[in-house]
Amino acid sequence: MHRTILTVLSMMFLGTQAIAATAMIGKELQALLSDGKVIALGGPKEGYSGEISVLKDGTAHGQVKLDSGDVISIDGVWHISGNTFCRTWKGGRDAGKAVCEAWNKTGPKSVSVLNGKENIGINSWK
Repeated sequence: MHRTILTVLSMMFLGTQAIAATAMIGKELQALLSDGKVIALGGPKEGYSGEISVLKDGTAHGQVKLDSGDVISIDGVWHISGNTFCRTWKGGRDAGKAVCEAWNKTGPKSVSVLNGKENIGINSWK
């Protein structure tokens, strides 16, 4: 009995780890975003929260509110390149810079966002 419980718990843990380590591929990113999508940014314990409307015309608009109370407007362009979501925002910490992000699945409708090996946040959607 104990062995069965441990096996089930191990499978659940390993399954979660497998999802967490799986990067979305270009086709998945394109399917998710090609018709437009509202993406929730950050959340509890992330230091920021907000949302962005990723539009099918390759533009995006939204804002993020930092825990400090500062609000950062997000406005710019995006595209899919290979297996990454690439963006150039007009404001924020990387204003005017092209950034390509890998989106690693953390659940069926959530990802951790990486710029290279640096985890830069979380995104989710309905």
